[in-house]
Amino acid sequence: MSADLVFALDVGGTYVKGCVVARGEVLEGTVSQYAAGAKDSEEAIIGGLSDILRDLLEQYKRHPNAETVGVIGIGMSFPGPFDYERGICWIRGLDKFESLYGVNVKEKLLQSLQASGFGGSPESLDIRFQNDGRLFGLGAGKKYPDERLLAITLGTGIGSAFIERGALVTEGDRVPAEGYLYCLPYQGAVADECFSRRGILGLFRDAGCLHDGMDVKELAELARKGGVREKELFAKFGEELGQFLLPFLTDFKADRLIIGGQIAKSIDLFGEGLHRHLTPSGIRIESLGNALYHTFIGASCLFNSKSLKG
Repeated sequence: MSADLVFALDVGGTYVKGCVVARGEVLEGTVSQYAAGAKDSEEAIIGGLSDILRDLLEQYKRHPNAETVGVIGIGMSFPGPFDYERGICWIRGLDKFESLYGVNVKEKLLQSLQASGFGGSPESLDIRFQNDGRLFGLGAGKKYPDERLLAITLGTGIGSAFIERGALVTEGDRVPAEGYLYCLPYQGAVADECFSRRGILGLFRDAGCLHDGMDVKELAELARKGGVREKELFAKFGEELGQFLLPFLTDFKADRLIIGGQIAKSIDLFGEGLHRHLTPSGIRIESLGNALYHTFIGASCLFNSKSLKG
């Protein structure tokens, strides 16, 4: 089902960030942030999501560019483990959304919205879910509609999406299973442990350069102030990231690597090592600062069948 208007939500453990996407663009003035209530009861979490969507709808109604719409799409990123196709949450042991374990969030949210009269008839609502890494990739793919891209997000872990001419690729011998990199091995560990906040802190800890109270931000500040060892370690992180990614970029025949997420803010430090490893292969590298914007655009792509070819 295509949608005339999309409400995009990025659900995290602390905050839910949302906006209205109209005609493929984030509607100015609608980007909003709400408390996630991730430790609340099932009823409270579902009710909270419903309240957020009603608030966004009211914002849209007040907007000077508002139009009468038919089908409303609700595109959501949600932490995993999660059955994104069916809308069932399988989070357990992560100190967030525990009350939703085994709950069909899609069905419960639809029921809550319909009970409040949101969107009119049941046929006028369509809710779809995906992880934030894939949504970021789909959104970034809108910038380069004729290219093959590997989009990654670097933060608490490594998210990934293989995009070909604006469509998500999750199958075939050109990409790893489901297009996921986080679970793949690298030097005796898994990628999620190496190419993330944990990976950077571990690299500095092993080198004896991590002290109490330091996080990636503080380490980056030291490097930018001229810390020689800190610069070397960020460059090493970039080199190892390039070494890990190169086989996947090559198999996919990617034109470009797109990087987003919190750690992308330090690409001025690890980018040199990354370029050193990837540039000889002709792969272009780009960091997108506003990952949330592209994630919102990606959420609207969930209602475009051409974006989800598998």
